[in-house]
Amino acid sequence: MNSGPPDSTLLRPLSHPLWRSLSHFHLLIAFLIGSLFGPNAISLAEEMFPFVIPGLKRPSEKSIVNMSWLNEAPAGKHGFLSVRDGHFVDERGERVQFLATNMTFGSCFPDHETADKLAPRLASLGINCVRFHHMDNASAPRGIWKARSEKKNEFDPQQLDRLDYFIAALKRHGIYTNLNLHVSRNYWEGEDFPDGLSSEERRELLPRYGKGIDKINDQMMRMQRDYAQQLLAHVNPYTKNSYATEPAVAIVELNNENSLLRLKVESLPEYYRAEILKKWNTWLSEHYATEEKLIAAWGAREELGADLLPAQITFQGGKYFDLSQGKEKEANEIRVQLKQRPEVAWHAQLQWQAVPLEEGKLYTVEFSGRSDQARELPLSTRLSKEDYHNCGLSEKVRLTPDWQSFSFSFRARQTEPEAVRLDFIIGAGPIGDFEIKDLTLRPGGSLGLQTSESLSARNIDGGESRMGTPRGVDWTRFLADTERHYNDEMRQLLQKELGVRANIIDSQASYGDIVGTYRESRNDFVDMHAYWQHPSFPGRPWDSNHWFIRNTPMTADQKMGNLWNLAIYRVDGLPFTVSEYDHPAPNHYSAEMFPMIASFAAAQDWDGLFQFDWGGTGWDQQKIGGYFALQQHPAKLAFLPAAALMMRRGDVSPAAGSARLDIPVEAVTSLTAERVSMSKTWLDAGIRPEDILSKRLSLRFVESDRIELKTEAGNTPPQIRWDTQAAIYSVDAPAAKVVVGRCTDKTTELDEVQFVVEPNPRSFAALALNAMDGKVISQSQRLLLTAVGNVENTDMVWNDDHTSLGRRWGTAPTICESIQATVSLNTQMRSTKVYALDGTGERIAEVPANISEGKLVFTIGTPFQTLWYELVGE
Repeated sequence: MNSGPPDSTLLRPLSHPLWRSLSHFHLLIAFLIGSLFGPNAISLAEEMFPFVIPGLKRPSEKSIVNMSWLNEAPAGKHGFLSVRDGHFVDERGERVQFLATNMTFGSCFPDHETADKLAPRLASLGINCVRFHHMDNASAPRGIWKARSEKKNEFDPQQLDRLDYFIAALKRHGIYTNLNLHVSRNYWEGEDFPDGLSSEERRELLPRYGKGIDKINDQMMRMQRDYAQQLLAHVNPYTKNSYATEPAVAIVELNNENSLLRLKVESLPEYYRAEILKKWNTWLSEHYATEEKLIAAWGAREELGADLLPAQITFQGGKYFDLSQGKEKEANEIRVQLKQRPEVAWHAQLQWQAVPLEEGKLYTVEFSGRSDQARELPLSTRLSKEDYHNCGLSEKVRLTPDWQSFSFSFRARQTEPEAVRLDFIIGAGPIGDFEIKDLTLRPGGSLGLQTSESLSARNIDGGESRMGTPRGVDWTRFLADTERHYNDEMRQLLQKELGVRANIIDSQASYGDIVGTYRESRNDFVDMHAYWQHPSFPGRPWDSNHWFIRNTPMTADQKMGNLWNLAIYRVDGLPFTVSEYDHPAPNHYSAEMFPMIASFAAAQDWDGLFQFDWGGTGWDQQKIGGYFALQQHPAKLAFLPAAALMMRRGDVSPAAGSARLDIPVEAVTSLTAERVSMSKTWLDAGIRPEDILSKRLSLRFVESDRIELKTEAGNTPPQIRWDTQAAIYSVDAPAAKVVVGRCTDKTTELDEVQFVVEPNPRSFAALALNAMDGKVISQSQRLLLTAVGNVENTDMVWNDDHTSLGRRWGTAPTICESIQATVSLNTQMRSTKVYALDGTGERIAEVPANISEGKLVFTIGTPFQTLWYELVGE
């Protein structure tokens, strides 16, 4: 692998943009105005300038921001990638790490002219892999299915040609491919299903895209095999290889964000529920030869006692609904009319307080219910004071216009005297009426076989309402066994029948949590997804009018944001990737994304980081195109060169310390059935979030009888630091210096480098100084400084608390906040030029700089209207 880019010897003619100066005094006044008068005043006080990083135009070969030299071309030049010593390697044994993005929907199918521009543009950003995602969702031009066809079951020839040409173009520029099989195809749009449901009923009653069901339903699994055969056996005419035998195809994912363990079987339509219960009963018969053995394993029934619920109902969010109770013979009937949906469902609920539950004892809740229209009604027992933890019951019923009876048994846990309540969450909607009657909560019941159930009759219901019990553990084991069987069958198809040479996973490890991670430990690598403050949609999913984000920086998160929740899933001995990661727009602090995740991935020694996603087909629209779009987002694009150097070149070293968690294989199912999370397992073992700064985390599944933690202390200090109280994240590596977060109005001292950042309206900035030749900062002759704050589109219109734009995303061009800072660094250079760069990486102005006694000092900010600065020794 090359250690540095080509030298830059040509100085482009300098242009002279209109400078807009802002004195330190005026900047402070603007800051005070923003503090006094709130978010709207803040946006007015910011010094913003237009700065567009093109979507298709790549920098010149000599530009400091052109990272193409990191890619060896063509991709797959040295053979197929495989796994050795926990990492991806080519056939020479050389390690390959991915800095990547996702193409989704129509962006997977650019025309040939666009593909010829886009492939080198991606390479110039340091990207060396593209994940093809949501190809299976729609008909052409947004998807791979044939246009104007009644069924989505045949590839569109033009779309397939565009895909082939694009993948071939990527290969030529050293960019690997990650192919996803099932992502978002609704199976019933491709074939008829004998479920007796209308299209509208399927949308209402079935999981979106058939998630979960498609790992157990025979017809859906066959359709997945057909799709895999059709895509992977296809020969790309531009590479002359099938996708199964293409060295540039590094990864194949079977089924995105999908686990059978997340499927709510009790809520499924009868056709699908009956099929699953039939397989469940077959599984039980294979594991328990007789009913006596089953009863012995699950436990006997306890007689029901007297009702413990108080007569009085309390409630929360009464403005959202009307409540009435029946009289005389209808005294046990409760009628609710939901008039308005709260933004958060639990803001409207019914409650029965001070239920006298005793720790560890068995209880049963029973009632009947109906609704004027289909509605889900969650119910639970929980503590009625901080921290409102669950006390044993957590269920969800689906009400219909017909009366139905429900019964749930559970063991009380984490109870306190006079402090447990039963609640029904009613705020999820829809608007309308529902009734419940004959509600009781009584001691006794059964968590095992019910009186109406028989192993010989094969009519035993599922165990999802019995989690944490022997029956619930068996139900979890059944789902996990079924899911692993699905995984094994699909791998068999791909590898043995189709000859796929790529690395294969089923789905993301957290889908199924500990069971899901064990499932993925049997594959070629482990993958995860994470988003910082993903947009929320309190009403209709993906409603572009009604959404919000919290809009706070991850640097200020006391629980260490996404980084802890990713690191805990790495499996020892396997590569680890994050195939979806983003700090979605319009977050004011999205500039923190790449400096943090790339340096952390390097410190944890991960193998792939895929931003989600590149964006739509507005290839050069010069504005931020949506929540996730990377292609025109200056705050994210500007830090890609720094990210590539820190992660792919290895400018940030792996943490010297380590922590490995050994989890017994025999405990995997019971931990999941008891809802013990991966995070809690690590915490209980003694690892805290702050340990991820100094220790590389991994886990193993072992043949032992107890969970065990093994740690090693490092003999060198960590190169990343995170003070969550001060909300400052920094990197102090020999060739990379980074500070991110609330570093304004402060001096950040790193080895050989000092950043003095002036106050700004949000007290936030992100700066990175990278030695392009890979040398220690003081010895480098060529460095790149990136400095970013808030980034927006022109004329974005925020709501009052800056948590939503609705559809008011603004227009081109993107505008950026000016970061005012003085940078000083030790240097062996005798003279240095500092240049401001434009969005294409070309020099536009010289920045005054001074070298004295081995120290270079210069000031950046408003006059230069840029996010990039180039330092060149002379």
